[in-house]
Amino acid sequence: MDEIQKIVFEIADRCQRRKIPVTDMLAAFVAKTIILENPDKFQLDRAMSQEDVEGLVSMAVTRLSKEDDPSLETLRMQVAFDAAYVERQEALEKDKAGTNRAYSLLEQSICATKLASTKDVAGMGQMHRLIIAALLTRTGQNPSNDVFQREVAAALESVLPRANLYPFTALDYADKRDRLVDLHNYVLGIRLFNKSLGKGGSGLGDKIRDASEEVLALGQSVMNQLGDTEKVVGDMQAVINFAFKNGEKASTSKLPVQRLQDELAYRRQYIGFLQSFEQEIATSQEQMHNIALDYDAHMEELRELVGRKSAVPKERVYPLFEGLSKLWMEAKDVEMHNGALQAIFDELVTFNAPNFKSMLMEEDVSAAYRDQQGEEAAAIGEASA
Repeated sequence: MDEIQKIVFEIADRCQRRKIPVTDMLAAFVAKTIILENPDKFQLDRAMSQEDVEGLVSMAVTRLSKEDDPSLETLRMQVAFDAAYVERQEALEKDKAGTNRAYSLLEQSICATKLASTKDVAGMGQMHRLIIAALLTRTGQNPSNDVFQREVAAALESVLPRANLYPFTALDYADKRDRLVDLHNYVLGIRLFNKSLGKGGSGLGDKIRDASEEVLALGQSVMNQLGDTEKVVGDMQAVINFAFKNGEKASTSKLPVQRLQDELAYRRQYIGFLQSFEQEIATSQEQMHNIALDYDAHMEELRELVGRKSAVPKERVYPLFEGLSKLWMEAKDVEMHNGALQAIFDELVTFNAPNFKSMLMEEDVSAAYRDQQGEEAAAIGEASA
């Protein structure tokens, strides 16, 4: 492992001294590729000599130093995409872990606390503050914000009045933990419903709308890139086929076929990454469509229930509040995931304008398509004869 790290460091260091931008991941990828391409020279079942190491480093630096090379740029794109994907997923997981850790600490404090009696006013006040902080933290809001605190306190009072804090603390640890999750869902649901009435929901974005729009926007961007790139790939393939078919003609004899094939591989790799986005986005779009339908149905049922009666049974409205909360949190997760995909996509799109000069010429594309049209016309003529 140390030997591999030293080789990667040496490759990256030599490239940097030549003003060639190379990440450790790219250096490692190229080194691995060279080893696999030269099994006789670099044998995996034995330790590498100093001469082997120097040879590998030299070959890697030479390859990374190439300019106007579609094959090298294909490697760069693959490594950049993989690195961006890992980086964004790790950032997403780190963010979620931070929220979970903060909530967990509050949860432990709440579940481990028992009030001495119903007259323990100081203990009740502390418990009340801890619960409010936990509910805001789980929602993803700042637990120190006074406006959020007051709004949560008002909603919490209708679910768990202060007078009932003592019985709550008397529950065992597991029951309190489950009850805390219920409190979060009911309180968040109440706040979301109030927000729909224009009476609260401070800091609670319209996650259903926002996530839906952002997923659709990213999907459209991916489709646009796919359409444009598939057109280029079609042109390249037509020219390559034309060159192989009519190699003796003056117009095609000088075509750099191998170069065009390398460029074609680059574009197909780009399309492959775009298609991976397309699949994930399609899943998110379907998910948000279902979330939006369910959310609107819950909200409409709540409006009908609350509008018809002055007092509504808790067993009727609490499941609806819980549903709103869960759907909102699910949309929040989709929005965060889509944000990570957007960042990866933005990194990928930088490779749409490759760091090499394309050998695909418009006159060659026109000649290739004229040839295709001629063949199709001839085939139709034969079929009708």
